[in-house]
Amino acid sequence: MDQIQKALEDLIAAIETCEEYKGYLAAKKEIKKHPLLKKKADEFRKLKFDLQRSETDIFEKTDELRQEHEEVNGNSVVWEYLTAENAFCRILRQVNWKLLESLDFDAEFEE
Repeated sequence: MDQIQKALEDLIAAIETCEEYKGYLAAKKEIKKHPLLKKKADEFRKLKFDLQRSETDIFEKTDELRQEHEEVNGNSVVWEYLTAENAFCRILRQVNWKLLESLDFDAEFEE
């Protein structure tokens, strides 16, 4: 377990130094200066998250969601934050996917 803990610490250190994570932290710091924008961005994030977990046509609904929240998406501070968060989440998904793909984990029950 010590070897895994060390590798995990190294992975965290690598993520902390990557541009995507630094960009996310900077954008998060900036949006926190604007509590109302942060609140609206969080509402948009929650709706988008719920949409991704639903059974609906995600592409059509995402366009509708963007149109409904145009004021949020049109704001550069919000846009930078959401874009930076998406880039950082992409890294986390890649890490998770690579672990599941590389290790013998039976997830056939999901199919």
